[in-house]
Amino acid sequence: MGKKILIIIMCFLLVGCGVKNSRLVEIADKFNNCKSVKSYKEYGYDINASVKKNTLIISSKVNNKKTSVSFNLNGDILSNEKLSVGDLVSALILVDNIGQIHGYKDGELSENLNAFPDEIRNYTVENEGFEFKDNGDTVSLKVDITKKIPLIDMSNLYLDTDTFDMIKEFINEKTTGNQNGALAKLAYDVQLTDEYNYIYIGERDELTQSAYKSILSALEVMYGEEISKKFETLYPNFIDGKTTVDAFTIETNYVKEDAEESVFKDKKIVLVTIDNSIINIDQKR
Repeated sequence: MGKKILIIIMCFLLVGCGVKNSRLVEIADKFNNCKSVKSYKEYGYDINASVKKNTLIISSKVNNKKTSVSFNLNGDILSNEKLSVGDLVSALILVDNIGQIHGYKDGELSENLNAFPDEIRNYTVENEGFEFKDNGDTVSLKVDITKKIPLIDMSNLYLDTDTFDMIKEFINEKTTGNQNGALAKLAYDVQLTDEYNYIYIGERDELTQSAYKSILSALEVMYGEEISKKFETLYPNFIDGKTTVDAFTIETNYVKEDAEESVFKDKKIVLVTIDNSIINIDQKR
């Protein structure tokens, strides 16, 4: 009789304290030890995931300001249907951590989803195990933690003309400047000067049509569609080494001095140098 009473008391204590969901504990552990969270902490941004029963809570603290966001597990579906815009970074890291449990590399899934914002809006939690809906002021996110969210094919990814919005402004203002950034496997730096303009495009592993089409987009923004098409005619494919055709000098496998400390880390780089004096003559013809 005494043993039975002790077992009953222990059960009540466990229920009262709240038994943590083991699947959420695994996800939280991935979150707290992933490279994104570690990187934030290096810059003084304190972020941490914890579990309470069937709820995963992400707490953040920066400049003494504390915030938190919760994701509730109902069956296999982890969700929050009222995320603020400020919660999206943490939410994307969380989704990436779930992807890691299913075999993806750290950062692989979040990089892929971030590169295709339009495509992922067609994903559903029933089919792909992921659902992202914009509700105006808030965002709804649902993830089936038992499913491996499929990656979108990156072979067709390239930087379109909208990427180079700052360059458009410089062109309109007839001034010099540069714009750089990264999108998934691609990185870029476009520089405008008086005599020469420079297009640096980096791509992970190798230079493909993704880098080539990105160059065409940059040229279209800088000089117009006609010059972009002219480049495509004069230089239809990447050639190893340094090649000069008309106003363009193209260097594949270019070594950038600050590559390791920039968006070009671990990227193959192509540099296109454009002689503005020749371009200007061509445009006047």
